[in-house]
Amino acid sequence: MRAQIVGVDALHTKDVRQTHKLLVEHLATIRRMQIFAHCKFVLIFESNLAFESQHLLHAVEAAGIKNWVSLSEGQQGTLGWLTTNERKQQMCLLLREALTVGRIAMAHEFFSNELKLTEAKLRIKDELSSYCVVTEPPKTTFGKVRQTYTGKLYGILRATNDPLTRYSTQPS
Repeated sequence: MRAQIVGVDALHTKDVRQTHKLLVEHLATIRRMQIFAHCKFVLIFESNLAFESQHLLHAVEAAGIKNWVSLSEGQQGTLGWLTTNERKQQMCLLLREALTVGRIAMAHEFFSNELKLTEAKLRIKDELSSYCVVTEPPKTTFGKVRQTYTGKLYGILRATNDPLTRYSTQPS
């Protein structure tokens, strides 16, 4: 059995409402596919201090999208996926292994609302195959080493503050 990527979208904006709109459009596109018309969406957003996952989920609710659940493991039961360096390292290694043995593929129904299909496929393949840990030295004498988990390297793609694409953290 292989995991399948159904859709990929990318958005460069400073207006969070545009991010919410794109998420709702993305989910609506999936829901219009006959095979996914009645499935339950499992939404897994990063749990962070800015409550971005809650804002995204409120946008999904406001749009009237039905039949979904969200992972809830943030502090005090807040919605979202609690991301730690250890978890990101585990996910990076699991992703690499799945890619190596051909366990991830593009679905026949693959789509993108924002990108041309060839560009979307190339972008996701680049990000998944380039996914790695970047270690940066401290910026000050007493600063901490920073580890960033990303598929956006070497000028291919630049890291953003978009909660849908950011995999960066300060070590504790």
